[in-house]
Amino acid sequence: MKELEDKEQILIAYYTQYYMGGGYDDLKRLDQHLAQQIGEDRYAAVMKELESEGLIFGMEQVEAREKAGEDSPMATNEGMLAVHSILNLQSESIENHQLDYLKNHLKTSNLKFTLEPVETYIYKTIEEKAQQKPNENSP
Repeated sequence: MKELEDKEQILIAYYTQYYMGGGYDDLKRLDQHLAQQIGEDRYAAVMKELESEGLIFGMEQVEAREKAGEDSPMATNEGMLAVHSILNLQSESIENHQLDYLKNHLKTSNLKFTLEPVETYIYKTIEEKAQQKPNENSP
């Protein structure tokens, strides 16, 4: 079983958050939760690395984009594509079912999470999304 790197796990968490929906307040809560649970220093180092690689926007950028009335996800387009590459997901998958594809792939991928708060968030979010639309067909 291959262990995911910290930055891959955190990026997948923000990918999951994007497909769950929500806005700036949700992102801010997730950012604070992960920082507390993972450890401020460790989390900050990973976030700085992700931001320098252009895979996420920092919280300041997200806040500025929100104030400007722009869509304000944490993951950049490059970050979203990086998750597709990490997890071997198809980019053209139907957006409404992206979390279903993520769930199915995580079950069969032999990828291991080492950050329990990230893993818990991802699976909890996938389950919440499934409960919102329980009668829709899943892929």
